[in-house]
Amino acid sequence: MTDFLTLADSGANIFLTGQAGTGKSTLLRQWLEAGGRDADVVAPTGIAALNIGGMTLHRWAGIGLGPQPGESLDEFADHLDESGSRSVREARQRIRQCRALVIDEVSMLPGRLMDFLDLWLRRCRDRIAPFGGIQIIATGDFLQLPPVRRDMQTPHDWAFASESWQRANFQTVRLTKVWRQDEPELLSALNDVRRGRLTPASRATLAACVRMFPPATLTRLCTHNRDVDKVNRAMLDDLPGPERTYTAEFTPPGDDRVREWFTKNSITPLELSLRTGARVMFTVNDAQGRFVNGTTGKVVRMSPFSVDVETDDGVLVGVDQFEWHQSPRDRRGPTMRQLPLRLAYAMTIHKAQGTTLAGAYIDIRAALEPGQAYVALSRVKTLAGLWLKANPNYIAVCTRAVQFQESK
Repeated sequence: MTDFLTLADSGANIFLTGQAGTGKSTLLRQWLEAGGRDADVVAPTGIAALNIGGMTLHRWAGIGLGPQPGESLDEFADHLDESGSRSVREARQRIRQCRALVIDEVSMLPGRLMDFLDLWLRRCRDRIAPFGGIQIIATGDFLQLPPVRRDMQTPHDWAFASESWQRANFQTVRLTKVWRQDEPELLSALNDVRRGRLTPASRATLAACVRMFPPATLTRLCTHNRDVDKVNRAMLDDLPGPERTYTAEFTPPGDDRVREWFTKNSITPLELSLRTGARVMFTVNDAQGRFVNGTTGKVVRMSPFSVDVETDDGVLVGVDQFEWHQSPRDRRGPTMRQLPLRLAYAMTIHKAQGTTLAGAYIDIRAALEPGQAYVALSRVKTLAGLWLKANPNYIAVCTRAVQFQESK
């Protein structure tokens, strides 16, 4: 922790890494709350950005979808220069004023986009220093979720392999103490899954978690949205009593682009259908400490604009609407207001990143992308809470990413 704070305050470029549950987000949040060189915070995806209270990198930099296949980085930068759009003008202002930029979940950032960010920041600030002289703090673990790729045959475009990463001279700070789990057998198995090297002991640990007939209250982690929707709908339909739907509210109202953005990037559903007794999961951290992102419980009372939830720890929480900002630093910008809940019977592995679960039911044989199986398994706190549909014969990893992480 001391190493990170010293380096961060010095202005050095940093790669803050560590396996799941080591407190990367907590440490980063502490630094930011203490002033953090007035850093801007971004993430490659909207889901990750909302989780950390930041912006998407694309929006912060004003680059829209970014350079397209076949388009050179210089050509796209020229296009932005010539566009004169409001989003580009506002982004230039942010870039010129920025001292430090935190890029969370950097494993999901394509290397080509990393290189363009470097070029664009240098151009906007008229400085040849890497990233225009802005301090970059990249956080994440390249053995978790990777950049999106067009097909399974296309190699992953890792940020660590980009030219800009090499020029930035990142100082690595590795967190090693896992706080989410404390059972040696589980920690050892997770470490082996993370590297894709299952030992006989790890195989035995996972085999002991293969169990039939999981409790109905156990969250299913799935690889596809269609499976999540099917499970959640079926479980809700099994409950007696009337159903009430809570609909998100947006500002500005009636703006389809705002609705579309939150639809794509929020783990909180825009249309939340509930019944008394429904299993739900909180989707934010509570300022009063009553719950965190991933806390589960059941609905015990519904009213037109709020619900009461009894958490699995027996705490009764009155839940009112929460407000999410599309751009946290623009308090007058687009927002969404909704109950910070989702049905907890099932969710995708992708949307589970950043959560801590007391238990989950997982079929990791369906996790074909590198890091998916590890992300799913590492959400769960204990072996007792880990239920597997089958013992995997294969864990998907990227050898190149393993070699990079182990060299740091």
